[in-house]
Amino acid sequence: MVGEGLRSTVLRDRNHPSVVMWSVGNEITDRTNGHRGAELAAVLRTLDTTRPVTLGGGSTHSAHDPSWNYVDVGDVHYNANGKTYGQMHEANPDKAMTHNETFPATIHQDITFAAEHTWATGTWIWAAWDYLGESGIGKTPIPPVGTAETIGDQSVMPGWSISRELHHNWGGFGYAYPYFQANCGDFDLIGQRKPQNHWRAAVTGRSQVELLVERPTPPGTEQVALWWGYYDELRSWTWEVDRGHPMKVHVYTPGDSVRLLLDGQDFPGGAATAPERSMATFTVPYAPGELTALAFRDGEEIGRTTLRTVGAPASLRLVPDVTALTTGRDDLAHVLVEVVDRHGRVVPDATLKVTFEVDGAGELVGVGNGNPHNVDSFKRPRRHTWHGKALAILRPAKRPGRLKLTARADGLRPATTELRVRKA
Repeated sequence: MVGEGLRSTVLRDRNHPSVVMWSVGNEITDRTNGHRGAELAAVLRTLDTTRPVTLGGGSTHSAHDPSWNYVDVGDVHYNANGKTYGQMHEANPDKAMTHNETFPATIHQDITFAAEHTWATGTWIWAAWDYLGESGIGKTPIPPVGTAETIGDQSVMPGWSISRELHHNWGGFGYAYPYFQANCGDFDLIGQRKPQNHWRAAVTGRSQVELLVERPTPPGTEQVALWWGYYDELRSWTWEVDRGHPMKVHVYTPGDSVRLLLDGQDFPGGAATAPERSMATFTVPYAPGELTALAFRDGEEIGRTTLRTVGAPASLRLVPDVTALTTGRDDLAHVLVEVVDRHGRVVPDATLKVTFEVDGAGELVGVGNGNPHNVDSFKRPRRHTWHGKALAILRPAKRPGRLKLTARADGLRPATTELRVRKA
């Protein structure tokens, strides 16, 4: 029967409000002159008349592909500055278009293009959440200084014209073990925000100001945002570098100017800067203390944020996402583990081994962190922190009671959290 897998998928999900359109495939080429795709689209429309149909970045790579005869919305993947997008729209002006996969390095260009064209129905990221496989495609490129200039705008607006050698050396598929996940998501494996998500928040106006600092690279090298890779940076002003070491700082904002303060004072050379692509870049000599970014629009402050140098790791903190569980086997508690200093501030780059103990009405069913090359077990009761955090996942027992989790790390005060388990 034609489209049986499609039929079962639509019947399962058509009442979910998160579904905004259906796709009859993804990055495939319809070699039946459009007949097979048309059959699938017809089946789909008998099951749901409320949502449009597309074909994800496959046959619609061509302005005259037969799939244009049966899709409601055209789709492109990794569109370089709207060039492919625009050409296909000119050939099919009666069809809306979407952009179902984009690079982290082109957030501003892609969102701006969609906002400026009424027929462009939005832009989507590959990927929202980190995932296992396609190992290391989001690994931050660290080429020799000057590489960004030699490849020009491709560093932030990549296109397929970049040489395969550049792609292989500084961003692409197949990084060697122990890389085991893609590392290109807006959120890491345990749901923590990645740097590109902070930029996205500024570009879309969801945040007025975000402040991140690049991790220093070896002498003679630099970070480049390229393809699925983005800058390796943290919301941190706690770095093991010499005083005065130049640190590259990014301030993300939808505003029109930015100031940067070090311990309350404009640092030398830190005059108001106009953001480019919602990003202002500064080079700041490192000194422990407070780094503050202020964003302005038309001379009025619209937001500020501060990073403070924190102390040494002192204890662990557990932050569960729920306060109680039921005896249902699908019920889970996700408990974030944080390494904090004596003032309760997260130590942003702490890497420590944490062990877990569970007592009472439940069990530990998984552990994890956001590290793309830490291949420790997801099931054993121990995990290293990454960027000062790890995750423990608890499943309740089939009986009511109390479920207690204790986390320990050498030299730190342990942490405990307890959840009530109710009858489902």
